[in-house]
Amino acid sequence: MIIAKIQGGLGNQMFQYAFGRVLALRNHTELKLDATMFEGYIHRYTMDHLNIKDIYATPAEISSFTRYRTHNTRLGRWLLNPLFADKKRYVIEPAFTFVPEMLNLKEPCMVDGYWQSEKYFLEIENLLRKEFTLREPLGKYSQEIAAKISSTEHPVFLHIRRGDFAHHPTYSKIHGVCPPEYYEAAKGIIKEKVGSPTYFVFSDDIDWARENIKTDFPTEYIGQGPDKNYEDMELMRLCEHRILANSTFGWWGAWLSDTYRTGITIAPKQWNIKLNTKDLLPTHWTVLPF
Repeated sequence: MIIAKIQGGLGNQMFQYAFGRVLALRNHTELKLDATMFEGYIHRYTMDHLNIKDIYATPAEISSFTRYRTHNTRLGRWLLNPLFADKKRYVIEPAFTFVPEMLNLKEPCMVDGYWQSEKYFLEIENLLRKEFTLREPLGKYSQEIAAKISSTEHPVFLHIRRGDFAHHPTYSKIHGVCPPEYYEAAKGIIKEKVGSPTYFVFSDDIDWARENIKTDFPTEYIGQGPDKNYEDMELMRLCEHRILANSTFGWWGAWLSDTYRTGITIAPKQWNIKLNTKDLLPTHWTVLPF
């Protein structure tokens, strides 16, 4: 058995599932999810709207692994770690960059981290593209937007992440938000290479987006909030080209697109102030120095 600890927003949840899924397949065993942290959490668990194998670990199964976790407190270093810690049973992500040895982990174990690189799961890319589809049809509003995207010759999604990145006392210091100069530079590239795009602007602060993001082309502003974020991601994947924020939510909207390798994907270099995110962005994406 492999247990994947699930945390963060939908984009993070999908990275964690993808890594756990590939480990389970490599070990010919089942994957279970630990989604217990979402009670009272800033984010919501929304992967249950996707066609994934959402088998949840029981409290007893979770505790059977968490007892092996390494602790960084003084009590942990001097007492708990020597008695209980087992890095092969409770595996904490050793680095934010891709660590290929992690793909050789053996079951049974619990994996705790973010695992934000396609290098961890490219071998099951086709499977994930099937599982990361919606269980239920799009709602009426999303169907209308999907029809507009499909009828447009060159649809481009532009993602603006604000919310906790702009206002949360911790996340705003770790992530921050992309500056207006980044979006202007990205729109310049789209104008040069695409010609006449139609923009679909997705944001968790749609009023701010309307006031601050202007284009010279037809533009639709979309933001259905956390209750429908999975539908927004589905709409993103329908677009031919994309301008990302420093957010894994838009990352998956780009990666899941049929034009993932042929369309233009523009992303900021700075995704996290403290961490090395060099393996987060695929090499064929256009990375701007913001």
